[in-house]
Amino acid sequence: MATALLALPGLAVGAEIGRPEAAVTALPGSAMLGQLSLGLVAVLVVAVGLSWLARRYALPKDGLIRVIGGLPLSNRERLLVIEIDQTRLLIGITPQQIQTLHVLAAPSTQPAEPFPFSLAPLTPELPNDAAKP
Repeated sequence: MATALLALPGLAVGAEIGRPEAAVTALPGSAMLGQLSLGLVAVLVVAVGLSWLARRYALPKDGLIRVIGGLPLSNRERLLVIEIDQTRLLIGITPQQIQTLHVLAAPSTQPAEPFPFSLAPLTPELPNDAAKP
C-alpha cells in the first residue's frame, strides 16, 4: 500500500502529460514572458538614456580644475598634474590624503621660436640631366 501511495504523484503527472491543455497551463504564458522582457528592455533603455544625459548636460566639460596628466604608482596611489587658473600643480593621491608635491610654472602661451637653421642646404641637388625623364 505504501508503494501505491508513493507512485500516485508520478501517475498523476503522467496522466496530465498526455493532455495538450495541461501542457499549456504548465508553462508560463508567452504573453507574461514577453511583457517581462519588454519591461526589462524599457528599464535598461531609460537607464542608458539618463546616464548619457547626465554626462552630456549635467557634468561640466571644462571646469575650474583640469587634469593634464597622471601616472599610477600602485593600485591605490597616483600622481596627477592638474591646472587651476593657469597654475599647474603636481599632486600625490593616496587613499588617506591628497598632497601638493610641487607648483609648476604657468605654461607659456607664446608661439615656439623658429629653427635657427634651414634644412635646405642639407638636401642634395640633382643634376639637370637626372631631373628629365
